[in-house]
Amino acid sequence: MNLAKAVKNGITTSTRIPAPLVVSFIASLIVALALTIPVTMAMNTWVGHRLAARDLARDFDGLALLEPLMSASADPQGFARSDPAGLVESRTAATTLIAMLTTALVAALIAPLPGVVLGGGVLLTYVEGRFAWRRFLWGAWHWLLSFFMLAIFFGVCAILIVTLGAIVLAAVKAAQVPALTTLALALIGLAYAVLAMTFEYARIIAVVEGTRNFFQALGRAVVLVVRQPVRTLGLYVLMSALGLALIPLYAKLAAPIIPFEWVWGAIAAQQLFILARLWTRLARWASEAALYRQLKEG
Repeated sequence: MNLAKAVKNGITTSTRIPAPLVVSFIASLIVALALTIPVTMAMNTWVGHRLAARDLARDFDGLALLEPLMSASADPQGFARSDPAGLVESRTAATTLIAMLTTALVAALIAPLPGVVLGGGVLLTYVEGRFAWRRFLWGAWHWLLSFFMLAIFFGVCAILIVTLGAIVLAAVKAAQVPALTTLALALIGLAYAVLAMTFEYARIIAVVEGTRNFFQALGRAVVLVVRQPVRTLGLYVLMSALGLALIPLYAKLAAPIIPFEWVWGAIAAQQLFILARLWTRLARWASEAALYRQLKEG
């Protein structure tokens, strides 16, 4: 099976069967609300307006969220005043900073949970080519522990790659050769992509082969990537690029014409963007499942 056929199969399947996308979107939305409500409440009590949130949504500038805090902390006299009003402001700012940093840490741990919890049901639906609540819920429960262990193992490996990458980048930057820095960044990105792709195929293999032995599934995924590096990596990069392309498309084309002053319009636009990004990920899963099944049959 060539990549074009696998991509077509995955896009068709993920579009023809929208239920996994809807369920995954609702689960992601619930998690997102649980993570953002503390920060939103903290921003409303200290910042006192919605401009920072609006600019963050418009420009995808994560620093806009922390800019008021950084400005305050950069002024020791203004941040740590001894008068009653200054003490209240300083404590509120500190509370806001703690809420933001805690949320960022918790988000890194919780964000993958919808995919882990629902992944078995989503992949089983795409493999079988039809949606049924009973099969979906059974698949989610059946592979829950295996997918959870794969997520933990992936996290450990990802931390290792990022740490080694940071060490390599520090050594390369010390040499002050821009070309080497670019090459190092490319190799680190490639290593991370291969790692993420391998664990995705481990989940796919577990479902297609009907096994809950995550070590066995991961071993077969490694063999698959080693034997078919061009097809597997090519498909992963192609579908990932499709999802990443939505970011500048939204930020540069859609966001400038959205009336962000109209709160509900901004919320709807952002949720549609998130839904589109989520669809590209599920379409990638469906495409990878189609590629693996064809390679197995061939």
